Amino acid sequence: MEHLKNFLKGAGEVLVLDTGSQYILPSRKGFSNDAALLQGDARRVANGLNGVTKKNGKQTYIGESK
Repeated sequence: MEHLKNFLKGAGEVLVLDTGSQYILPSRKGFSNDAALLQGDARRVANGLNGVTKKNGKQTYIGESK
């Protein structure tokens, strides 16, 4: 009986049958928003690396290179 209760509870979570739950609908254009945010992150990292290499005049390494 406990197995059936767990199964039904899990199915209810997947199907979101309870309208009073705290379920948040995914926003539209989620992939394009994520892609834009990742592109901005990559741009900031690249700008930071470019700033360091311009400051030092060469690429620097920390530790031993193999």
